[in-house]
Amino acid sequence: MEYAVFRLAMRSLVFLVAFAFCVSHLVRKRDFIDAVFRSPDEVRKSFSGRNDVLFLRVLNIVPMVVAVATAGFLVTVLLDVPRIIDGDYLSIEGVAVGRAHGGADVPSERRGVSIHDDETGEVVDLTVFSGYVDDGERLVAEYLPHTGYGAIVERG
Repeated sequence: MEYAVFRLAMRSLVFLVAFAFCVSHLVRKRDFIDAVFRSPDEVRKSFSGRNDVLFLRVLNIVPMVVAVATAGFLVTVLLDVPRIIDGDYLSIEGVAVGRAHGGADVPSERRGVSIHDDETGEVVDLTVFSGYVDDGERLVAEYLPHTGYGAIVERG
């Protein structure tokens, strides 16, 4: 599980840097942000030259969307931080549904695995780092509930 937490931390760091760049761009380019909400005539008065109003709007909407998306991912990571600190991971035992055979058959390969829980009967989607997982294989896994990152503890 430590490897999964490490990979989650590295991914969160990349998302945090992307979020910081988007926010700093939006703060530095305040006039560009105003261009998204102002009328095209006002924008043409402010920006002379070959700048197109549509281009300015698209250029400003993309960082806004990226900032919102990265903030959403970072919130889910923050919700899992108390469980990571306490080492209080959720556990699931069940049968793998679907195959996870993409990429190489190495323990560090990132895979999306669905496990049909024996107790509740629900299917839980997890991101694990493992070798191939066959359909119908019995698994015991630990995972974080909000991000879905986990580790296979036992096979068979």
